[in-house]
Amino acid sequence: MTEKRAPNFLANEKSPYLQEHAHNPVQWRPWGDEALRKAKNDGKPILLSIGYSTCHWCHVMARESFEDPETAAIINRHFIPIKVDREERPEIDSYYMAAVQSMIGSGGWPLNVFLTPDLKPFYGGTYFPPEPRFGSPSFKQVLEFVAKLWRERKAEALESSDLVAKALATKAKRAGEVNQGLIDGCYSALVSSFDPEHGGFGTAPKFPLPVDIGFLLRYNHRTGEGLAMTAATRSLDAMMSGGIRDHVGGGFHRYSTDRVWLVPHFEKMLYDNALLAKVYLEAHQATGEAAYAGVAKETFGWMEREMTDERGGLYSAQDADTGDGEGFYYTWTPDEVGAALGGDAEAFCSRYGVTRTGNFEGRSILHVSMAGTAEEDPSVSKWKRSLLRERMKRRRPATDKKVLTSWNGLAVSALAFGGAVLDDAELTGRAARAADFVLSTNSRRGRLLRMSVGGEAALEGTLDDYSFFVQGLLDLFDATSEEKWLAEARRLTAEMVDLFSEGEDPGFRLTQRGQQFRVEDDYDGPTPSGNSVAISDMVRLSSITGDPALKRRASAALESFGGAIEEQPSGHAMMATALDLALNGTKEVVVSARSAEAAKPLLKAARSVYAPDASLVVATQATYDGLARLSPLLEGRDPKAKPMAYVCENFTCKLPVTSPDALKEQLRGRRK
Repeated sequence: MTEKRAPNFLANEKSPYLQEHAHNPVQWRPWGDEALRKAKNDGKPILLSIGYSTCHWCHVMARESFEDPETAAIINRHFIPIKVDREERPEIDSYYMAAVQSMIGSGGWPLNVFLTPDLKPFYGGTYFPPEPRFGSPSFKQVLEFVAKLWRERKAEALESSDLVAKALATKAKRAGEVNQGLIDGCYSALVSSFDPEHGGFGTAPKFPLPVDIGFLLRYNHRTGEGLAMTAATRSLDAMMSGGIRDHVGGGFHRYSTDRVWLVPHFEKMLYDNALLAKVYLEAHQATGEAAYAGVAKETFGWMEREMTDERGGLYSAQDADTGDGEGFYYTWTPDEVGAALGGDAEAFCSRYGVTRTGNFEGRSILHVSMAGTAEEDPSVSKWKRSLLRERMKRRRPATDKKVLTSWNGLAVSALAFGGAVLDDAELTGRAARAADFVLSTNSRRGRLLRMSVGGEAALEGTLDDYSFFVQGLLDLFDATSEEKWLAEARRLTAEMVDLFSEGEDPGFRLTQRGQQFRVEDDYDGPTPSGNSVAISDMVRLSSITGDPALKRRASAALESFGGAIEEQPSGHAMMATALDLALNGTKEVVVSARSAEAAKPLLKAARSVYAPDASLVVATQATYDGLARLSPLLEGRDPKAKPMAYVCENFTCKLPVTSPDALKEQLRGRRK
């Protein structure tokens, strides 16, 4: 049998998303000099199509239009088609998403933008159906319209492209005074959109928004504001009970299509699950609720079982679809449950809402339909293990095996935090393996790269890669007190400041100097912005290392975003968190003991308390000298006969303590 030859130019690309389109009849080219030269030489406009491998509507449009020979013929005749994986090239996606939003008022994926040969956008949209539908033109109609516009009214297209490009170039952030009022404004904006009946924020579709929930937990910790805690825990409770959670395999789906968290969009993203695992652990610390820790453990189990490369890196995402249809892999019938659980099936079906009629295309999405969760019930865990074994026999959703540095940074952060809070050395070890993977594989000559597939890395790192990974290293240092993680965090932060700065502006650009599309992102959505995390990193590092220049840089960057925070407070929850750290200070906690074993009681006490503003260093006789070279916090605190804990805040130190209970009391104190 003769091997099928790819009709376009994507066959050698590393991205799984681009590989999916390598056999389309559309003559796709990857973004690069060759494609851009082709557009200029031929004088044709570019069709830029951006998506990602687990995007459901990207798959739908591919089946309906990009795999259709008639549609492909129109594209190939009139355009230079270019495919981009948004996870691989976030700066291209960010720039052209902003362009489409300015044209039509909304955005999303798939993103389809028409560009002049010099890359200026003049027309665009998201999903276009194959036939006219609900007032929307068909994709073929759009293609013919744009082709005719370029052929007969090119001056109009060029004028439009100039206007859009000018608007994007002149879109400037507004600096502003930063104060406690901005933090309070973020709180007010979030709780005003809180759904007290069903949890979460706004109405359908509902996204998990762990960054927002984490901010509310922190706000309650600092102010004692009860509504902040209610909004956070009600949202976490609703999600852990709802169909957005994978009750059998662990982890969470992308978002809920309804208000009640029942019917999800079934794709699973590494970044969602890393952020959610961490915020559930924070809620466990803040409330003592064991079920929250159970959710995090299950999420870590999914990450280990299905998302981890044999060398320690973590994959990006899992698809929503299989050959059996969207969601089939995750849904059940009473007969399927009966075959797996036998006599226990009725109890399971009653608990998780499995019925004959179903709630999704004749099948049932699991959700907790009875009061109380009892996640630690041994029988529930046994049922889940049996159903997971049965489910693994089904056709499984495809996994995007890109290892993205930024999302691995979030995973390192969650795993390290989980290892510390749960006293689980295996989780800490997995965090260290993932960090080592990034430093060895997703790096070149000491600089971070954006991604790797099968151990082959590519593309210069973005601000998100640096700031998210530094955050992971700082959390790994908190969990282990190993000096190498702090040293790497310092080195990469210095490199980040050098690579992503722009003149006198204290904020950071998404891409490195000399690259295209040097956009500046400060929006905290499903993931935090690179600027928000970078500012938080600098405040934390300044606290640990005593470097005042980092704190000054962080404060200046916050001021440069002050106007943006004021204008859209609900879109800056992580920025408000960084502002809280900068304004109200951090707690520096040092535990000093002769050995790691001797330090354990104090260490366990420190990690049992929700203290989101604390940095923790553990020094023993074996590690003191090395750590003291990196951090002035250890000065005069060399290990003595009796383990000691030292807590300092706002340039003031409390009396040293030797009792775990006394340490907990010092850490619980609210900042006013």
